[in-house]
Amino acid sequence: MPSELTTHDVKIPGIDELSVSIGVPATWATRELDEPPSFLAHMPSEDAGPFGDNLVVGIERLGPDAPEDLEELQGLFYAQAFANVPDFHAIDDRPLEVAGVEGWLRVSLQTAPPGITAVNRQVFTRRGDLLVTISLTTMALRDREVDGLFQNILDSCTVVTTEGDA
Repeated sequence: MPSELTTHDVKIPGIDELSVSIGVPATWATRELDEPPSFLAHMPSEDAGPFGDNLVVGIERLGPDAPEDLEELQGLFYAQAFANVPDFHAIDDRPLEVAGVEGWLRVSLQTAPPGITAVNRQVFTRRGDLLVTISLTTMALRDREVDGLFQNILDSCTVVTTEGDA
């Protein structure tokens, strides 16, 4: 497992008041996705084989009807996952500080159609009407290695507000 992290600044078009600085394993490939707007980092195919880990960082503006309470907001996401993700199993679901403020951790197992079980670790944190999501997905057989990587990635994370009180 790569231990050296390279810092990336994640900015989403149209959201100028907030960015995320996050460490990614130095050997991983990175790119920005247009739909949904997000940052993606993934293991190179020569290291990953058919089971590569990937990290997704998203920043999205919440609507005016979104709950203010992070636990209530997380509950809505959770209900959506149980309703829409086949073979979804929660492993961990609890408050967790993210980049120095209140956040939420969700760890889940889910099986993809070809029968491969993946572990998804996600943290959410809210800054005003903006939701920051960091998600690391790996195959269940690599879970023990990736647990430490996820913690290193979270330890490297900072959320930077550039205007007002996001």
